[in-house]
This record gives sequence, structure tokens and C-alpha cells, in this order.
Amino acid sequence: MPSPRATRLPAARRLAAPAAVAALALTLAACSTGSAASTGGAEPAGDPVAGGSLTWGVSVEPVCYNPQRSGQQNSYPIIRNYAESLVGKAADGSYTPWLAEEWEISDDETVYTFTLRDGVTFSDGTALTADVVKQNYDAITAEDSTLNSRAAFAAYDHAEASDDRTLVVTLAQPDAAFLDSVASIGASVLAPASLKADGDLCQPTDELVGTGPFTVADWTAGQEISFDRRDDYDWAPGYAEHTGAAYLDDVTYRYLPEATVRTGALTAGQVDVIENVQVTDTTVFQDAPGFQYLTGPTTGTAFSLNINTRIAPADDVRVRQALRDGFDLDALIENQYLGTVERAYSSLGPDSPYFDEDLVGSWGNDVDGANALLDEAGWTDRDDDGYRTKDGERLTIEVGYPEPYVRDERDVLLQAIKSQLKENIGLNLDVQIITGALWSDQTAKGTWTVYPNTLPTADPSNLFRSIFSSEGFLYTAAEADLVLDDEVAASRASLDPAERKKALDEIQATVVDDARYVPLYHPVYTVAAKDTVHGLAFEPQLDSPASSYDVWVQP
Repeated sequence: MPSPRATRLPAARRLAAPAAVAALALTLAACSTGSAASTGGAEPAGDPVAGGSLTWGVSVEPVCYNPQRSGQQNSYPIIRNYAESLVGKAADGSYTPWLAEEWEISDDETVYTFTLRDGVTFSDGTALTADVVKQNYDAITAEDSTLNSRAAFAAYDHAEASDDRTLVVTLAQPDAAFLDSVASIGASVLAPASLKADGDLCQPTDELVGTGPFTVADWTAGQEISFDRRDDYDWAPGYAEHTGAAYLDDVTYRYLPEATVRTGALTAGQVDVIENVQVTDTTVFQDAPGFQYLTGPTTGTAFSLNINTRIAPADDVRVRQALRDGFDLDALIENQYLGTVERAYSSLGPDSPYFDEDLVGSWGNDVDGANALLDEAGWTDRDDDGYRTKDGERLTIEVGYPEPYVRDERDVLLQAIKSQLKENIGLNLDVQIITGALWSDQTAKGTWTVYPNTLPTADPSNLFRSIFSSEGFLYTAAEADLVLDDEVAASRASLDPAERKKALDEIQATVVDDARYVPLYHPVYTVAAKDTVHGLAFEPQLDSPASSYDVWVQP
């Protein structure tokens, strides 16, 4: 891997990875870069070869292709082919050059001065300048902005372009997560033409223009999207395996939502790579001649149940805690995922340096305790179906799972939890697959009940702001008794990792203790491919597969 150019920083504040993050590097180094954790019969590849085509079979079609608007993790490996950020994030948690070749941070940690790489252009030929980046950041943070990336820029005050290659960003207060926000896919820089376009840019048309190594060649909704290589590309992130143009001439992503169809397509040679390998198909590829099997890191949030504490009966903490403890989560996870994922105790993944180990073993699978809590809460009667009732009302908590985000057989897991909760404690977990439009309406009105979700890897402060603060998408500032604004603010107030961990541990413990958040398991991305495909990787800032920039095919 080429060494990234040195990042110039003042002596008072250098971005060396803290000890906890350095330890994380040892865990992730084998699975987050071009040397992703892999098994299979691939022979040593030799030198990379330019040219050729590649076809992916992917599980989910992006709802929106605009990087600044998309909140769908499965869309990110596709979007990264044409959308890039100022800064990259390496497997050891450090930040590397990308569209910016270096940066400085003021002693008070509120002014970031980025020097852009020379010669970067958008795919429409427009030059990347500091003013264009300023326009992007100003659009993201505008008062009327509805972009998903806005929340991560909470500390952003303003930016100035002192010349074409120098961008000075001023924060309202220190923000330990700011570089992570800059490195995120939501902070990808779009061309001036894109910023002026009407609409949400959710379709991959000619109006959606980035600086990436590929450009959209063709798109058929519901079927596939294909990309062509940019021959003039020469500004890869510092963590990439090579520089210059991508190896592949073209790459196609086919939308194959059925896991068995993806497996069949790879084994039949109809595609070269698939993601989201069905658990029961792992043995088809793992240690199998002609194939390779790769797994990514777990630093994002757990797949979890976010419970709306305003909506009865979940407004009673005893009911929420009974739900949390009323089923055997270990057994369900083992039975369904066959040891390929880890049961969760906290909102953060175990590969994160901020994971709270004290939560391990502290809750769950306490059926007697759960029944006692429901008795205490007054749910003491039973109806003919065995469900608990109070004042003639059945104990029911609705789960609205948006269909666009259903993957990894998570709906099957929810049904298994539903079955155990009925049998063990008489609670009706009403699991419903709802439309994306209905979910958006429910969040806007605050009428959502239980939202099953996971968030991709990011600085934990950004993750927790998204789900536990009034700046996130589940709560509002008016609901002061429900949010953890002070704790989230404390977690970003200093770059000191010890101070940050103290605040982040408090958040993790609080939301599990009062059962507003029930972690289920720590998801990992899985990829299977022919053994002739090389350079597959996971982007550390996303946890998901990287773009196809480093990928090449052995003749």
C-alpha cells in the first residue's frame, strides 16, 4: 500500500491515533483494507492487471443515489464509485489525504485549514476548488437543509475559501468528531452543476456529478447500474492500494434481493462477487476451491430495537425492560446466524475502541424478572390467546420495519423474538413491514413505535447524536426528557480519548438500562467472490464493502 502524504499539523494538536484506536488497528488491519479477512482457495495473485469487467450481485437497490441525502448503508459501496470526501479514514482509525492533501487544526480545535489536491476534477470536467467545497458544506448545513448529512455538521459555523486550494472551516465549538464527519460519505463533494440542479438528485442521472474513479454508464431501475472507468482519475485516498485510474474498464451492480439467487448467480458464473451471503450458504464459499469469502469489521451500531418511550405501553420503563429481558437472545442469534455474528450487549460494535465491555452479561434472558415487572406494571390478566391484558387491552407493542432496509434475514429474527415474547411473558410484539414513505411520515410526526435499525460505522458521537439527541432523526428538542444532548455534547468536547470514553460509556449504559434501546446483534458485511477477483476491501469509515477502485481481475 502506498504511504499517504504527511499531514501537516501544529505541534499543539497532532492527529496521532490514541492508544485505544491504535489497539483497534490490530483488530481491523486484516479485515478493513485491501487485505480483507478472507478464506478460500485463491492462489497468490501476482501484479495487478488493468482492464476487464466485473459484475456484483447486491442485495438492495439504493433508494437514493445522492451521497449527501442517502441514509441506506447498502447504497454506499455503489455511491463511493463516483462520490468522494476531503479526507479518508484508514483501518487504524487515523485520517488520510483524499481530495485534501493535508490539513491543520488550530490550538483551540475550532479552525480546520484544508489544502486541496491540485488537478482534481469532477467527471463533467469542472475543477475542484475550495469555493466548491464551501458551497457543498454550506448546502449541507443550511437552515432549511433536509440532507441526512446535516446532523454530523452540528458544530460547523462557516467556511472561507482563501484561494482555490485553501479551505478554512471554523467551528462554533471544538468537535472531536468533525474529521470523521468530513470523511463520511454524507460529506462527499458534488459538482456545482449538481448543487444547482432541481430535485433531490436521488436518481443517478447526468445531474449527479462527483470526483470519483467511475462514471455512471447505464442504469435500469430495479435491475442494475453500470459504471465506466475515468482514465484521468489520479487522487485516490491515502489508504488505497494503488494510485492513478481504476484497474477495471467497467463494473456493474445487479440488484438481486433474494439470497439464494445471489448464491446461484455466483456459483453459475453469472456474477463475479456477491455481498450479504446467506448464513446457510457460507460453506458454499468458505474454504471452497475457486472462491473466496470475506468478512468486514463491526464498529457501527448493533442491529437493535429503538423504542419510542412516548407511546403506550412502552412509555412504562417496566414494560420496556420486560421486552428487553423476556427472550433468550443468545439462543436466537446462534440458531439463526450459526455463529457468524455476535450477540450484542451495547449499541457500539466490539471492534470500536469505545465499546463498553461492562455491559457484557449485564442484561437479557431473565424471563422471571420480566414477568415480575409486568405484574408490577398491572398487566396481570390474560386473554384467550395467552397475551397479557390490562383494563381489557392487550399488551401490544408495534414494530414498524421499513421494507427498503430489511436485509440479513432480520425480519425472520424479529418473528422469532415475537414468538418467544408471547410464550415467555405474554407480550404481543406486532412486527409489521411498512413502506419507506410511511416510516418517513411516522418520524416526521413522532408516531413511530419501535424502529429496528443499524447505523454504519462513524465516530460514536455522530452515531449517538443521530439516535439519542434532539438533533437526530428520532427525537426533537421539545422532548428534553428523552434525549441525551448533554452526554453527546460531552463526548465531542475534547479530543482526549479517555474523556470521550467516559461520556460514551454513560450513553451506552443509559439507553440499555432504561430499555429505550435493545441491541440484538453486531452485523458484519460478508462478501463472496471468484478467486480470480483481487483487491476487494471494506472501507473503514463505512464498515461496508469499498468501491471497486482497487479491484482487478486475474486473466
